[in-house]
Amino acid sequence: MKQQNTTGILLSDLLHKVKLALDKQLPDSYWLSAEINELKTNATGHCYLILAEKEEDGEQLKAKVNANIWSSAFRLIKPYFESTTGRPLAAGMKVLVKVNVQYHILYGLSLNITDIEPAYTMGDIAVQRRNTIARLESDGVFDMNRELDFPVLPQRIAVISSEQAAGYQDFIHQLYENDYGYGFRVTLFPSTVQGNAAAEEIIAALDAVNNFRTAFDVVVIIRGGGAVADLACFDDYTLASNVAQFPLPVLTGIGHNKDESVVDMVAHLSLKTPTAVADHLINRLMEEDAELDNYSTILAGITATVLNKETLGLQLMRQQIRQYVEQRLQQETFNLQLYANDLQSYNPYNILARGYAVVRQQGKAITDPACIRPDEAMNITLHKGQLRITSYELQYDEKK
Repeated sequence: MKQQNTTGILLSDLLHKVKLALDKQLPDSYWLSAEINELKTNATGHCYLILAEKEEDGEQLKAKVNANIWSSAFRLIKPYFESTTGRPLAAGMKVLVKVNVQYHILYGLSLNITDIEPAYTMGDIAVQRRNTIARLESDGVFDMNRELDFPVLPQRIAVISSEQAAGYQDFIHQLYENDYGYGFRVTLFPSTVQGNAAAEEIIAALDAVNNFRTAFDVVVIIRGGGAVADLACFDDYTLASNVAQFPLPVLTGIGHNKDESVVDMVAHLSLKTPTAVADHLINRLMEEDAELDNYSTILAGITATVLNKETLGLQLMRQQIRQYVEQRLQQETFNLQLYANDLQSYNPYNILARGYAVVRQQGKAITDPACIRPDEAMNITLHKGQLRITSYELQYDEKK
């Protein structure tokens, strides 16, 4: 048996052999499709990644490797990728990258990324986006928020935004400085509105609003301007599902014109900018104000018509009453004249004028000669005076 070398080969020598073998066997660059499992950058501008391949179930790792993009290349790759895809490089993203295989005896195997193909990622993003929309539709929640009744006077506003965001300041200024003096009450629920943590923070803010939902009319999610790459969080399924099922109408003013995010699609109303959201809320109050003015005009017209009708009716009634009173007065005057004539005909003096006389004894009219007392004086009333008879001889014939 051949005697073995008791000292063995040095580790560095072996790793040098590995490096030489890899350099010889893999001298070229390769286009590699993989998923970004982790990503971080440092102060020098270098980007460090872990690339991975997963099993078909999308959960278990099949392979992974360290990779890097040196700062000189990253300064070119990053803006090109973001401006093309509208997304920042981030964990969970599938990429097609051009790599060189590197082996360092201290740091081991890694891949040096020198280029990237955005179209590959765009296709995957589009697929994920379509899957998210299809999943929301399958869940039956896609249209839920849009089907809510919008409040007549949306004046109590819950805002989800970053307090330092220019879009939030624009929104507040536009809302509070409106030309019509409309009053609004705005409550801010702070959240980042871009980056990998944004979706989770916005969901937490929605939960906080929901705890006090009776105190608000609508929810507004705004962020203002910025790179299109910052909008990836608004395509997140969990965030979109929360917005779609939220019990208050949600308005978005995310500040972009190029693409409509999934959150925009499921919100009650999507507007381009925070200022546009403020204008919409102001306009809703203007519409109600105008409608009230219209009702006021209609009511004034109806009132005037009714008053005119009633005035004419009162005038006609007054005329009819006057005519009735005049006719009644004439009739009663005529009746009184008849009564006066009748009374005049029964006036005793008129009877006396025809030669009759009234005989009284002790102030009582004598109608029966048998009632005359011869020893008492009699007063005889004539038409033109009275006679007093103190001495007389009584003779009378009894009336037959």
